[in-house]
Amino acid sequence: MSLDLSAPPRRLAAPGTPAGRPGPGLAEGVRTAGVPLRAFVCSRLIVLLAGVGGVLSVAKHAPAAAVSASMRQLGAVGYVLAGSADRFDAGYYLDIAKHGYGSLASGRAAFFPLYPLLIRVLTFFTRSDVVAAVAISAVSFLLALVLLHRLTELELGRRAADATVLLLAFSPLSFFFTAVYTESLFLLLSVATVLMARRGKWELACVLASLATLTRPTGVLLVVALVIIRLLSLRRVDRRLAWALLPPAALLGYMGTLAANSYPWLAPFHAESSFGRVSSGPIVGVAAGLWSAIRGVGQLATGQASIYHPTLSGPFSTSAESVVLFTVLVLAGIALWSCRRRLMPAYAAYGAAALLMCVSSPAQGQPLWSLDRYVMTIFPLWMVAGAWVARRRLEVPAIVLGSILLVFYTVQFSSWSFVA
Repeated sequence: MSLDLSAPPRRLAAPGTPAGRPGPGLAEGVRTAGVPLRAFVCSRLIVLLAGVGGVLSVAKHAPAAAVSASMRQLGAVGYVLAGSADRFDAGYYLDIAKHGYGSLASGRAAFFPLYPLLIRVLTFFTRSDVVAAVAISAVSFLLALVLLHRLTELELGRRAADATVLLLAFSPLSFFFTAVYTESLFLLLSVATVLMARRGKWELACVLASLATLTRPTGVLLVVALVIIRLLSLRRVDRRLAWALLPPAALLGYMGTLAANSYPWLAPFHAESSFGRVSSGPIVGVAAGLWSAIRGVGQLATGQASIYHPTLSGPFSTSAESVVLFTVLVLAGIALWSCRRRLMPAYAAYGAAALLMCVSSPAQGQPLWSLDRYVMTIFPLWMVAGAWVARRRLEVPAIVLGSILLVFYTVQFSSWSFVA
């Protein structure tokens, strides 16, 4: 049995009555939250246990400075429990929450302000910035799963919605959703943006897109989805379309605030050079990723490189990682093509824009660096993947395979082997 990629996308209803159905009541909302809640609890239990295992396996080899700082704040037990959350880029968000952005050379300007601001606020109550950050990430992820389930059910049906949240919750890198990273907050805001637009809550959708923009730069691309949904709903241009200027205004506001504090106007993008990235466009990025993957296959085939080679730089050798990342790009491209056939144009347009932006700044030595992490928040790709899995009734095998890889990657991450 195959997925019918030729099925026409659902037509947009008038604002306020998407798909010709009213929004779910309280009882229906509680019922539909069952699968997302179970997916959240079970997957986070896996992440917690795998994280503990990773910390205990390399406690003596972890970077001394990072260990001592976390130990002082969390204690010995807290440090072990936070193994799957407080690693690598987490330090940037915690430093921004505590001390602000610092100098341009610190590279902090590349990390957008909403998440560290929320950490700073919640720390007043938790007295621990790590606890505050993990709480924000965890709550955001749970809410994101609930809203993604509702959006997918609206577009593709209940079974596809169940499969979508299960795939995402048990995906190999889903530990990032409860780590001190922006994945969960950005996923929540981007899904909520499109869901509110589909329900005809235009102004709220634009405000949410603005918050997403202040979380990650790809948030501004939600304007693409918003404008398409609005135009297809009304079949005309009206003054309220100007609300779509809010996300670009939020981006300019962040850049202007940095400029007012003696940073260059393009500081958020110039800061990427601190991480070895060069803005060269998607064509160069994809070509470099392809060449890196081809070279990696050759080196693996001739025995010049091994596959599993855990170091601080990652669990795989550079050659193997190049192949993995380009495979992720190919799978994302296939899912994007399915978006074009299965969903309304807004989803495919946003997915394409986000994917192109992700490959437009290749990193030196590993052009598609972190692509596997970035695609986790491009939710239209997960929606069509969920529909594909549900059509073939492959939910159980997908969860089992995803859980095995989730344990592997979480152990690597918590044991200070860089993932994505």
